[in-house]
Amino acid sequence: MLALGLAAGLAACSGTSDTAAGAADAASGLGAEWGACMRSAGFTVEDPSDDQVRSGTVTSPRGVDQERFRSAADRCATDLGVPRADSATKDKWTREYDQVASCVREAYPDFPEQQPGGISFIPSEYPPAGEPEFQKRADECMKKYSPDTKTQSVG
Repeated sequence: MLALGLAAGLAACSGTSDTAAGAADAASGLGAEWGACMRSAGFTVEDPSDDQVRSGTVTSPRGVDQERFRSAADRCATDLGVPRADSATKDKWTREYDQVASCVREAYPDFPEQQPGGISFIPSEYPPAGEPEFQKRADECMKKYSPDTKTQSVG
């Protein structure tokens, strides 16, 4: 699971998928353009829904260079005219994700410190993140402290 603050909104990664929310518009429009842009940048991703692109909800595929993915996602969103998040929104994400990380640490005290405005639950970086119990805890914490975070599997 990975959550990153990107161009217009939250990015979250989860073992679960919220693809039904916009499957109809994923085949055309903004979602298809964003997907094509990310594929041309070298990432294997599925087309998200238009709403997911507008809200900035994208998922990083496992095993990719996170900084490169973040940069490409930001560039693609900008190229498509998706507005950037304002500083108040970024501050909100930082507060929410700090609370999520603290909540996770109640059950997993060795959960690593996170970058401000983002949270990462990638098993290659923190092996317990691949366990169902960890995923359940992370989902509970995200729902409690960052309920507006949406998830989608894109790659």
